[in-house]
Parts: sequence; structure tokens; C-alpha cells
Amino acid sequence: MPALPRMLKLSTAAEWAVRVCAVVLGALFLLSGLVYLYLGRWTVTLQDYWRIYDLCFKHTWLESALLKYNSHSLFFPSFVWLADLRFFRGDQQLLFFAGLTLLFITVSLLLVPVWRDKTVGLTAKIVSTVVVIVGSFWMTRSEIIASGGFNCINSLAIGGAALAFIYLPTMCDNSRQSLSAMLVVVGAGLVASFSFGTGLAIWPTLLFLAWCLRSARRPVSALAFDALMWCLRPPRRAISVLVVATLAVVIIFEMLPSPGLPATELHPSFVTIGLRDLCRMLGAPIFYATYCWYKPTAIFAIQAAQSSFLAFSCGTVGLAIALITIAFTMVRRDFTKSSLELIGTALMIFNLIAMAIVVMGRARHFRALPFEVVAPRYLFWSTLFWTGLLLVAIQRAESKPRLRWPVYLIVLAVPVLAFPTHCYAGMTCRWARQMMEFGATCLVNGVRDDHQINVLFPDAPKQVYRVAEQLRVRRLDMFADGLQDWIGRDEANLFAGRHKPEGLNGQCRVRALLQCDNGAPAARVVGEASQYGHSIPKTLVVVDPNGIIRGVARSLPLSPFLNRLFYLGKFPADRFLGYIRDYNPQLHYAIRSVDEGVLSEEQIPVQAETINPAGP
Repeated sequence: MPALPRMLKLSTAAEWAVRVCAVVLGALFLLSGLVYLYLGRWTVTLQDYWRIYDLCFKHTWLESALLKYNSHSLFFPSFVWLADLRFFRGDQQLLFFAGLTLLFITVSLLLVPVWRDKTVGLTAKIVSTVVVIVGSFWMTRSEIIASGGFNCINSLAIGGAALAFIYLPTMCDNSRQSLSAMLVVVGAGLVASFSFGTGLAIWPTLLFLAWCLRSARRPVSALAFDALMWCLRPPRRAISVLVVATLAVVIIFEMLPSPGLPATELHPSFVTIGLRDLCRMLGAPIFYATYCWYKPTAIFAIQAAQSSFLAFSCGTVGLAIALITIAFTMVRRDFTKSSLELIGTALMIFNLIAMAIVVMGRARHFRALPFEVVAPRYLFWSTLFWTGLLLVAIQRAESKPRLRWPVYLIVLAVPVLAFPTHCYAGMTCRWARQMMEFGATCLVNGVRDDHQINVLFPDAPKQVYRVAEQLRVRRLDMFADGLQDWIGRDEANLFAGRHKPEGLNGQCRVRALLQCDNGAPAARVVGEASQYGHSIPKTLVVVDPNGIIRGVARSLPLSPFLNRLFYLGKFPADRFLGYIRDYNPQLHYAIRSVDEGVLSEEQIPVQAETINPAGP
């Protein structure tokens, strides 16, 4: 008999240990993720948004919202960047904070069923919360969540889906609240569908869940009869509404105008190739998390992920487990007992269908570039697939003591396994922000530097230059601060000629010979600068011997403490890049800092080098 109290004490101690570890790991992931996101956020127009803004400048608000882009309807999120362009500075700040807010709302919606569930204990709820946090703030997804615009798009899609999942049981229970719940579910489904193309996965997911909620558990022998009656008799009210809403959404989606993009062309062997691509896409999160442990500098080696057996095998196992889980769900149909299982199953099915839509919709693209299947941007969906799978495992393990502790250990191992790639992705995100700001500096100076422009939008420099002129005229984004107006002015007229000692010190060299937008010669200058040996100036100007400002330079300052804590001191925070318009190699140029509305008395001489025209 004394052994029983001892075992209970050990079990209680183990429970508390799991809770403490889960809280620590979850807090570490959340706080570090927020810091990495803020320090690595997109601050200038980047990638597809050059094309999106090009459409916005050519059409009215309503036309821009109704147009499909790359076969995606971006109706609801488009109003965020349209408002940013119309009423704000268009400098991505509004988009970033709007996207981050939507991400928090999505996480909160996913956690509501977790903490409402009365079939699981406190430990299961805590570890489920950690799973959702890690799946949402893992920085390997930074290609989406660090971009305000992309975050708005994807978070609205998954947030609308989560809201629909929460209200679906109420919609199906024939209570007084079923009508209002029906409006919420249909409205949330519309938001998900017309925020991103993959949001269309909400309707088959809702139909499946509603069918499973339609009646209590029935014997396996009745499944064939149910399937027959599904075809022969009208479904119940909730399912009827979902079917009508699905048909309406599909019709409206097909009627939306598209700016002449090519239609999808499926490969003849699509079943085989599509299934293989789907498995690789599903297994990509596990590959990236493990690959970083032994090759941290090659974290985003997409070619390695594409050819990796680990990604394919893990994806195959995940797909098999998901299909088995779906089959058991069809048999059991007892979602009303566990909201945790409902949200987990819903996440799993929704993201599985979403990735199937991606594989089908981009079949031709993946055929031309097979490594794109495991691109980090698709981790937004595949990570949430594994999140749903783990939530289902946690709920199922609560009723099976033998599985409970192994599942808890797996869940606690996930953030530990993913943390190295989390940190390195945060570093990469910060480096990408520096490169994009350097590309914006090129546009501010009106210099044609395709090497830097390629960072803003690969292989489309002409479109970047064309849209940048629209931004310049409207004084948006990188032109909002008016730095371009300084070029050509006498430094004595800048800030009313105010100077003060700043302790400016550093070095600067000409790295490449280029051309201005008017064909005049230009030069790219790169250097390092500091003030009083520690603080780094953010904005600098290039002046000629006559005191005329010939260009602007920018840096991305970072405190030494944050550099050491989050970037291991590896981030070159004192580096700046700028340009000289109307460059004359016979003249001697100098760099001055202009932070805080004054010019520095000190200056850094620009040293000429033997260089190749338009060098890297």
C-alpha cells in the first residue's frame, strides 16, 4: 500500500515538471519570435507587392480588391494595403502591425477550443498551448509572417477558418443560437475564401466536420448506409447551408476578373507527381528543423530539402497518420465531447487540403522548378498541419495512460528540436531586411543598380523601377521621408546649416560604377561608421568638395546587447551603403551623418578603388 501514495507523488511531480518545462519553452519561443519578427520585419515594398501595387495604381479601390492575383482572391486583405497607400505612408509599418495583430487573433482563436475542453486536464491544455505557439511563431515561416502583407493574407485565411471551426458545433446542434452561429460560420468562410486561394479549403473541411457532427456515434456497419443516404436524401439544415455556400463561393470565385495570368496546366502524371510533391511539402518542416542541427549555415538549402529522403518519408508518414485519423473520425463522430480534438482535426484537414490546392494549382511551376515544392513560404501551411496532428495526439493520449507521457515528451522535444532553426531563421530575416533597405536606398538615390534591385524583386528590375516612380510621385514607402529631396542641395541649406560634433569615425570605399536613372554616371559606396565608438548613424549623406549633397547612404543600426543576445554578435550593424549621383572620379567625396536633424562636423573620406563597372 505505501507504494501507491509514492507513485501518486511521483506522477504529480512529473505533471508539474512537464507544465514548468512547457511554460518556459513556450515563453522562450513566443518572446524570441516577437523580437526576431520586429527586428527582421519587411520595411519596404518587396517581391509580389511590386506587381500588386502596380495593379492598385492602375485601378480603383474596388477594382483592385476584386482582381485575382496569381489565381488568388485577395479581396479582404487588399483593403489593408489600399488604406496604407491612400491614407498612410505606404512604408509597410501599418501592414506589419496589422499582420501581427491578425496572427495574435488567429493564435487566440486556436487556443479557445483548447482551454474550453473539459475532457483533458491542465497539463494537456498547457502543452497544447505550446504546440500552437511554436507552430505559429516558428521563424522558419518568416518569409510569410515577417511580411506585413503576406501575414495579413495568410492570417486572415487561417483566422477565418479557426472562427468557423469554433462556431460549427453550435451551428449543427439545432439550438436557439444555431442561426447566429450559421451566419458567423458562413461569414468566416467567406473571409477565408476571399483572403487567399488556399482559404477555399475551408468548405470541404466544414462539410466533413458537419457530417461528423450530424449524429452520434454509429456502428461501422452503418457507414455504407450513411453514404447511400447522403446521396439519396437532402442533408440537414446546417449541411444544406454549407453546400449552398460552397457552390456560391466557387461561382463567385470563378467570376472574379484576373489580369491575364496563364491558366494552370496539370502534368499527365499528376497523380504520381502530385502525391510525391505533397509528401515532400508535408515533411519540409521536419527536414528544416533537423537539418539545422548539423548544417546551420545551409538552413535554407531548398535543393537539399527537395532531394531529401527525410522530408519525403516524414511527409508520407504524416499523410498516412492523417488519413487514418480521418477514417477513425468518420467512424467515431464524437466531436461534441472534445473541442480540442475538433480544432486539431480541423487544422489537420484544412491545411492538408490547402497544400493539395497548392500542389494542383502550381503543377506547371513545380514541374519547371521542382525544388520550389519545399520552399519556406509553404511552411506556413505544413507547420499548421503538424500542429493539428499533435493536438489530436494530445487529446487521444489523455484517455490512454500508456501514450500520455510519450506524447508529452514528443511535444516538449518539438520546441527543442526547432529552436536552432528558429534562431538562424531570425538571423537570416534580419540580414534580408538589411539587404532590402539597401535596395530601397538605390531607388531613393535614383540609381540603376540591378544587383540590389534583384533583392527587392528577383528577375523583374524593370517593374521595380516603373512602380518606384509611382511611389516617388506619391511620396510613399522609401520616398516618404523625403531623403531624395536632399540630393543636389547645398549642405549649408540642410537643417539650416546646423552642425555639431558626433564623433563620427569609419571608412568608406567606392565599390561599383553604375548609371543614374537619367543616364549620368553613378557609384555605389560601402563602408562602416560609428559615433563615439559605439552608436551607429542610420542616415548619412555624400557631399562633394563644394558641399553639394550628391547622394544618400543608409545603415541598419542594432544595439550591441541585442546583437549579442539574439544574433550571437554576428550581425554587421555598422555597415552602410549609399550612392553618388553624377559621379566624377577626379573629385574627393566625403560622408557625413545627419541623424537628429543636424549634420556631423566630422566626415569620412570616400576612397576610390580599381573596380569593374556595375560590379557586385
